[in-house]
Amino acid sequence: MTYKKTKKLFVQASLLFLVVALSSCGVWTDFNTYFNTYYNAKTLFERTEEEILKQKKDIFAFRETLTQGSQIQGVQTTYPILSQPGSQFGAQQQFTQPGLQTGVQPGGIQLSGSLSQDLTKVIEKCSKILQYETGSSYFPDALFMTGKAFYYQSEYARAQRKFVELAGLGDTKYRLENKLWLAKTHLQLHDFDQGLSLIEEVKEESLKDGEEKLFNDAAITKIAFFEFREEYQKAINECIYYLSVSKDDETNALVSYQLGKIYLFLNDKENALKAFEKVLKYSPTFDIEFQSRIEYARLLKELNRVEESESELNEIRYAGKFKNYVDQVMIELGRIYYEKNETKLAVDIFREVDSTFKMNPTSGIAQAKLGEIYKIKIRDYDSSYKYYNKVAISLAPADIKTESIKHTRDLDKYFLNRKELNDLSQQLNYILNPTRYMQDSIEYDIAYRQFLEENRRILESQNSTTNNQNQTDAASEVRRQQSLQQNQKANSNNKNLSLYQLILLGKVKKPERPYISADSVGTIYAKSLYGLGSLFFSELDVPDSAYFYYNKILTEYQNKPVKVQTLYALGIYYETMKDTVKADSLFKIIYDNYEKDPLRIAAGEKLGLIKKEEKKSAAKKDEDPAENFYLEAEKKYYDKNYEDAIKSFREIYNNYPKSIFAQKSLTYAGMIYEKDLKMYDSAAAFYGILVKDYVGTPYANSVLPKYTEYQNERIKVKMENDAKQKELEEKKKESESKNEITKPIIPQAETQKQIAVKDTSAVNDTLIKSRLNRLQLLERLKTNSDTTKKKLEYLK
Repeated sequence: MTYKKTKKLFVQASLLFLVVALSSCGVWTDFNTYFNTYYNAKTLFERTEEEILKQKKDIFAFRETLTQGSQIQGVQTTYPILSQPGSQFGAQQQFTQPGLQTGVQPGGIQLSGSLSQDLTKVIEKCSKILQYETGSSYFPDALFMTGKAFYYQSEYARAQRKFVELAGLGDTKYRLENKLWLAKTHLQLHDFDQGLSLIEEVKEESLKDGEEKLFNDAAITKIAFFEFREEYQKAINECIYYLSVSKDDETNALVSYQLGKIYLFLNDKENALKAFEKVLKYSPTFDIEFQSRIEYARLLKELNRVEESESELNEIRYAGKFKNYVDQVMIELGRIYYEKNETKLAVDIFREVDSTFKMNPTSGIAQAKLGEIYKIKIRDYDSSYKYYNKVAISLAPADIKTESIKHTRDLDKYFLNRKELNDLSQQLNYILNPTRYMQDSIEYDIAYRQFLEENRRILESQNSTTNNQNQTDAASEVRRQQSLQQNQKANSNNKNLSLYQLILLGKVKKPERPYISADSVGTIYAKSLYGLGSLFFSELDVPDSAYFYYNKILTEYQNKPVKVQTLYALGIYYETMKDTVKADSLFKIIYDNYEKDPLRIAAGEKLGLIKKEEKKSAAKKDEDPAENFYLEAEKKYYDKNYEDAIKSFREIYNNYPKSIFAQKSLTYAGMIYEKDLKMYDSAAAFYGILVKDYVGTPYANSVLPKYTEYQNERIKVKMENDAKQKELEEKKKESESKNEITKPIIPQAETQKQIAVKDTSAVNDTLIKSRLNRLQLLERLKTNSDTTKKKLEYLK
């Protein structure tokens, strides 16, 4: 009886379990959606997303390039960079050499090859889950991960489709967060109204529901978008609103700092100062605290509160927690000393930064400031040239490198002009004093022979086979080089060096007899004086020196062709010095006495005697006409119509060269060739146009380092190929020389005997051949004679 009851209960329990199992479709489905696939996809995505967010340097970048630091000349540098209003390039980009880097989308997120591959794996794993019915509890998770993975890969249209599909599932746990990501895709695909509308909904709902993290993300996305669109007042309003409602002190500090950067970009220094000061009232991260304080100190200086600025910087400098940033603080202190005309203190602190922090960008910044001080304050152009040249191989920012290169070129012009004047002066001296030419030639010949003799002695000592001699000669050469370096250092102006030392340094050349007249030399000399004066007036910004050279022309070379140019330039000088009386008197001389000279019109305009052509005021346009074409070209890119996109970008540059979108188009076209098509020469061609036509602009500066690196790499490859070619040619010559038949060495007496025998046989052979030739000739003549006779007989 008990057994029957037990059996009955077991059957009932089994039926009940079966009913429950069959009714629980979700559970059944979960067990059949490959839990391991889901788990692996989720784990991989979380790890990849964490790495992406860790690399992200600027949360306010609407379109950001993510890198793990800028690798320059074998040294990796990583600095926190926050969004700079007005620039689409938050960080400096590096030119990708063939085969080194993949996974880059222009205007999107730059991922390392491994991260891009990991996202692709996530998408593949999730696609397996999405093959099953939507009733699976893993289905929304897979959709959301897929959408975010596509977004991180800059596949915005595909990401949007996944977010829309997820929204269609109804009230899932991702409802509000999914709406935010959907809004982001709308913004990226230029559906701005819909994107902003969705973000506003997310902000309201998340604030109401206490979803602080989601509210922060939505607000920052909106601020970043307004900055990207250069709608700065809207960005400011959004920052102020956020600070009024948010209770997240760490994010408040970040937003307040960004607000200060926007004010600073708009040159609203007072409000920028308040925003940076307010950062410290919240709970800033270590980096944001330092950046805010350094910006605050800079602004104090710019607002003429120099003493407060210096005090703030010294406080930061000697605060132990900022020891890793002390080089940046020292740069700011050096700038203050420079502006206070405390030149020695400025030079000392910049030299300390240069020598102590060689592997930091601040070393290059210090070198640039030293170049400026020596150029402007001390007028030591040799030292200035040295420091500006050092900037080129430093880790200084691209804009400082570009500016330093410009200064180097200006100083190159100065040195070349000075050399030309010295050479011309020497030629004129030789024409007027022929004996001087003879004397200099004799002295140079003696010194040059000494130079050759010294070189011969060194060469002989180097070829010596005795180790002791080699060591002695090497030591002697080292001493000679050290002595030469000491001479160079002690006599940098070359005034106290002997002629032999000048030849050794390559500072003097052999005297040459002039082949033109003194008048012709004087004409060239006057032109060179004018060129030097113009260089001082414009590039070197030393008006007093310009006046000296202009005045020298008018007093010593007044009959030369550059007289009118000099009169006008001197008039401009007086005009700059606010001496309008002297300026007008010079313009009047040109206007009254040089009717056919083109400068007469310019002088008349200065005097008001000739009316300037009225400039037509360009009609103000609310939008750049190139913008719509640019957006269309960008859409072609997102649709992966690369050839059409490049064609459209090229047309924008050709049709609207003065538009900001021309620069953007060149950048985009170059990046398509570089990142998507892997056509690096074509990419370099577009970057070259950008660097040449828009020098100094943010877009040109952003590609300048990688374009320069690419050019250097091409030169390096060419040199390597040339070296290999030369090596092959040398090996070929060596092989040919080895294949030549070597003649045995024969004793002299035996050689003479053999030669005699050989000569005799040669004579005999020649005689025999000669006799045979004579016999053949006689036979031929005889035959010809008989033939001739027959022809004569026939004619008769």
